[in-house]
Amino acid sequence: MTFHPSRRFVLLGGGLGLGAAMLGIRRIRDVVAATPDESLRFVHVYLNGGWDVTLGPDTRAPGTYAGLDLGTARLAPEFQTPLDVTVGSTPTLWGAAMAALVPHADKATVFRGVNMNTVAHATGRAYVNSFIPPAGTVVRGSSLATAAASVGELATERILPNVTVGFPSYNTAYSRELTAVSLRRASEIQGLLKPLGTPLAGDVEALLATAQDQAASCVSDHYPGPRPADQLASSRGRLRRLLAENLSAQFDFGAASADMVAIRDRFGFAANAVTADPLNVGMTAALAAQLVRVGVSRSVTVSMAPSLDTHGAEWATQHPTRLKAALDAVGALITDLRELDPDLERTVVLVSSEFARTPKFNGRGGRDHWFANSMLVFGGVLRPGVFGATGADNLGLLKIDLATGAPSDAGTVLLPEHVGATLISAVGGDHAPFRVSPIAALIPGRS
Repeated sequence: MTFHPSRRFVLLGGGLGLGAAMLGIRRIRDVVAATPDESLRFVHVYLNGGWDVTLGPDTRAPGTYAGLDLGTARLAPEFQTPLDVTVGSTPTLWGAAMAALVPHADKATVFRGVNMNTVAHATGRAYVNSFIPPAGTVVRGSSLATAAASVGELATERILPNVTVGFPSYNTAYSRELTAVSLRRASEIQGLLKPLGTPLAGDVEALLATAQDQAASCVSDHYPGPRPADQLASSRGRLRRLLAENLSAQFDFGAASADMVAIRDRFGFAANAVTADPLNVGMTAALAAQLVRVGVSRSVTVSMAPSLDTHGAEWATQHPTRLKAALDAVGALITDLRELDPDLERTVVLVSSEFARTPKFNGRGGRDHWFANSMLVFGGVLRPGVFGATGADNLGLLKIDLATGAPSDAGTVLLPEHVGATLISAVGGDHAPFRVSPIAALIPGRS
C-alpha cells in the first residue's frame, strides 16, 4: 500500500530512488519529450460513496416501472430529462448529470450490470482498486493503475510514473519505480515540486554529476534482481532532467499566467481553490490532465466528488449536483487530453464507483447501496458501445453473453475482473492476475 512520508521526500526517495536525494530539487518545467509521445496515458477516476446510476449511465425514460422509482418529480428541472446519446452505434439514454460527457460518447464504452458482490463501502472500494475480488476489505493484487503503468517501456520523461490522489494504491508484482506517489489532495503537488533550497552553482553541479557517474559499485554481477547501480543511474537521469526545468510552474494552479487562467476556466475552479477548496473536483481533474499531458506520469488515479453516499432526502439535491460537478470535471479532463490525442488512441479514462444505489427509495427519501453497478471507459483501446444490461424495470443483475453484451439466460454475470482483464489486455498488459479471460468482443482486432 502507498505510504505518506513527507511530501518532498516522497519525490526524492520513494518516487525517484534513494540516491536521488543527494541532489535536491531546483528548477523543473516542461518534460515533454522532443519526439512525439506514443506511450499509454491511463487515468482512473473514482467517484466516492456509491453513485446513483439512474442519474448517470443506466437511466430510463420517465415512466412507470414495477421495481424502479426514478424519483423524477423530486429532482430539479435540469435533472429530470435524460439525454439521448449514441454510444458507438447504440442509441441509449444517459442521465442529465452526464451532459459534459456527451461530446465524448464516440469514444465511450459503458459497462452495465457489473456485480460488485458487496454493499459495503470498504469492500467495494477495494474491489474497484485492483478489479480483483478483495479479501474482505483488503485489496488483493496491484491497483489497476499500477498494472497500467507497467505496460511497455517506461520513458525517462516519466518522472512520477504512477500518481494517486486521495485513493490508496498497491504494488505487489511490479518494479518499485511503479509504486505510486500518493497525494492526499491535488494542492500537495506544489509541496512536492518546489525547490528545497539554494541551487548549487552550475560548475559545482557538473562536477557532482561527473563524480556520481564515475562511482563504482561494489555489488557483484551475480546480485539477484535489478542492480542497485543501474537503478541509481536511472534515478539520477530522471532527477537531472527534472532539475534542468521548472516543472512546478506547470502545476501552480493559482498563478495569474495565461496558461493557468485557461486551465482554471476549462476546469471551472477559482484561483483561491488551492487554499480555500483543496478538494475541488475541477482542480483534481486539472492535476490529472497536467500530469499525463506534460509527460510527468503515465498513470494517475484521482478520487473525486464529495461523498455520494446519500441515504436520506438530501438525495434529491446533493446527489445530482455533486455527481454533475464531478462528471463535468471528467468531461473537461477528456476534452483536455483529446487535444493531444484526438481519437484517444493511447489514452484511457476509467470512471467507477464502489457500487450503485437501490432502484427504490427507503423510508427516509433516499437510496441505499445496490450491487448492480456501471462503469465508464473512454478511449480508443475498446470498441465503443453499451456492454451488459440491468433489468429494464428493476435495475436487477442479468446474465449476459460475453460475445455480444446482450442478456442471455445461458450467459455470465459481468464482474469487475472482466472489466479489469479486458482493459489491461487491450493496452498490452497481462490479464492473468484477474483469473478471467478478456472480453474479446470489446478489443479491436480480436473478435
